[in-house]
Amino acid sequence: MNASFLKLTPVQVLALTIFGEARGEPTEGKIAVGSVILERVDHRDWDGKTIPEVCFKPWQFSCYNEHDPNYPKLLEIAEHWNDKSMPLDMALNNCYGIAAGLISGNIPRTPEIARTHCCNYATSLGAMRATWDDNMKVIAHIGGHIFYG
Repeated sequence: MNASFLKLTPVQVLALTIFGEARGEPTEGKIAVGSVILERVDHRDWDGKTIPEVCFKPWQFSCYNEHDPNYPKLLEIAEHWNDKSMPLDMALNNCYGIAAGLISGNIPRTPEIARTHCCNYATSLGAMRATWDDNMKVIAHIGGHIFYG
C-alpha cells in the first residue's frame, strides 16, 4: 500500500473509497458502499478492525488495486489531500459528506445492505461475476452495483 494512503484519517479513507467505488452512483449507492465498509469494521474482524484496514485489505475494493483505472486518481488525491481545497472537487466533497455522516450516525446505514458481504459492479453486459458470488443471494441492485449476502 502506498504511504500516501496510510496518512489519511479514517473519514478520509472512507470518503476516498466511496469516491473510488461509487462516485458516479446515486446517493443511495454511495451510502450502500459506505454501509458495507462500516459493517465489516463492526462485525467481521478478519476484514480488519478499522476503516483503513478494511478498505486497504488486498482485493476487497478494486479502486486500490494498482491496475484499476481509478488508482492513479485516488493516489493523486491522497498525496495532495487538503480539507480546505477539497470542496473544489464536488464529487469528492459529496463522498466526504456521506462518509462523515455515516461515521457520526447522522446518515443511517442502508439496513439491508449493511448486512451484505460483497458487491459486484454491474456493466451494460451484465454483472462482472466472481467465483465467490456463485452461491450468494442478491440482496439489492443499486445503480451499477449488485450487493450479495
